[in-house]
Amino acid sequence: MKKNNTSVESFARCMSQRATKISDRAVALLYFYATKRDSGATLKQIISDFDNAGLGSPNITKLRTAMTKDRRTAKVSKDEWRLKSDRIAEVEKELQLDRCLASGQGKPVLLNGDYIDKKRFQALKKKTGKFDFSRLLQMFAELDHAFSVGSYISVILLTRAILDHVAPIFNLSIFTEVANNYGTKSFKDSMSHLENSSRKIADSYLHTKIRSKESLPNKTQVNFSNDLDVLLAEIVRIS
Repeated sequence: MKKNNTSVESFARCMSQRATKISDRAVALLYFYATKRDSGATLKQIISDFDNAGLGSPNITKLRTAMTKDRRTAKVSKDEWRLKSDRIAEVEKELQLDRCLASGQGKPVLLNGDYIDKKRFQALKKKTGKFDFSRLLQMFAELDHAFSVGSYISVILLTRAILDHVAPIFNLSIFTEVANNYGTKSFKDSMSHLENSSRKIADSYLHTKIRSKESLPNKTQVNFSNDLDVLLAEIVRIS
């Protein structure tokens, strides 16, 4: 097993895309400690690693119960757990964790612009539950970066991708249903503007064939930051 300087935080973000159950994520962290540090970890340390990576904070009682029942783990002291040595290869293969130890994998998802509100973004990173927000967070981060560097075609395409992605969070199938049926009147108004205007602009750049003279988008045309902030705030609130 190849070792390098991957941090536990980077590893945790990477493995969260492969492990969806809390118990599997905890086992994955024990794999990290076993292979990188030849050690185990306390439940408090595991919970801290979850939180630092933006994966939420599991209930310690439920986590202890899960670890007790899991045949891949062993309790080695009062509250310290290790991954059994004969299960390391199995866990690595099952969850493809060697990829998360590779250099450059699992790098933090960060905002480097001002298009997406950083506090809301951080709040979403800490949410756990039915949905895995890793792809949504990555799209928001790429959207924020695209706007900051003037990649306005990318901005509008990523905006549409986000809208296509989030409807299940509201127990609906498509974003049009969110805009028409979910929430207060003011929320519906914001979502209707986001849905209708962004779709028309995106379609104009996606489906128009090359012409003798083009018109390129500017930051005013693709700036849906206010409506996206309303959307992000509601996702954080209900998650």
